[in-house]
Amino acid sequence: MKNPLPLAKKSKIIIKKPKTTISIALDSSFNFYYRDNLEALRREGAILKFFSPIYHEKLPKSDGIYIGGGFPEILGDLLEKNHVMRKTIKKLSEENTPIYAECGGLMYLTKSIDYGNKKFKMIGLFDAETKMTKKMKLNYTKGKIISKNIISDKTHDLRGHEFHYSELDSVSSDSKFAYELDIGEGIKNHKDGMIQYNTLASYGHLYFDSSNYAKIFVKNCIDHSRR
Repeated sequence: MKNPLPLAKKSKIIIKKPKTTISIALDSSFNFYYRDNLEALRREGAILKFFSPIYHEKLPKSDGIYIGGGFPEILGDLLEKNHVMRKTIKKLSEENTPIYAECGGLMYLTKSIDYGNKKFKMIGLFDAETKMTKKMKLNYTKGKIISKNIISDKTHDLRGHEFHYSELDSVSSDSKFAYELDIGEGIKNHKDGMIQYNTLASYGHLYFDSSNYAKIFVKNCIDHSRR
C-alpha cells in the first residue's frame, strides 16, 4: 500500500484588530447576505452593528453602511413611514459616508417602489423609480469594474449573480455606473453598480472573497472616520 498523501495545511486566517464600525441593515425587508461577506468585513477589522430600516429611527454610530438584498416592496409602507431613517441615510450619503447596497438595498435608495397599485416613497438618493415585474431576472453575472469605487480601487473583471422581480425606471441619463456586464441585465443597458457620492448600489450580488472588496470597503470606512 502506498503512503497516503498528507493533507494540505490550511493557511492561517488573520483577523485584523477592529478599526472601524459598519452598520448592517437587517430585518424583514433586508436579510439576504452572504455570511462570508460579513465575516470578510470582520476579518478586515470592521465591527458590525445591525439596525432595522423599518423599526429603528437611529443608526448605530458607524463609519459605513451595508444594505443587503431582500424584499422591501412587501413592507414598503413601513419603510416609507420611517421618515427619520430615510432622511438620515440620505444625509449620510450626501456627507460621503461609504454606503454599499445590493438589490433590495438599491431599490430602497431609489425615489419610490411601485408594488401592485401602490407606490411607496423611498430614500430618493438615486434619480430613478423601482417598478415590480412579473418576470424574474435570474442570472450569473460577468463583466468588468470600469471605474474606481468604495469596494474596488482598480478596474478588473467581476463575477456575481442577480435575482430580482423588479427593474429601475426613469433612470437619469447622467447616472454613473461602476460595472459593465457581458452577462446579466444590471440596472440599464447591461450597466450596474450605480454611483452617487460615496454610495455604490447594484442589482448584482458580489462574493467579497472573490477579490479584495471587503478590504477596500473597510479602508474607505476608516478613511471617512478620520475626516
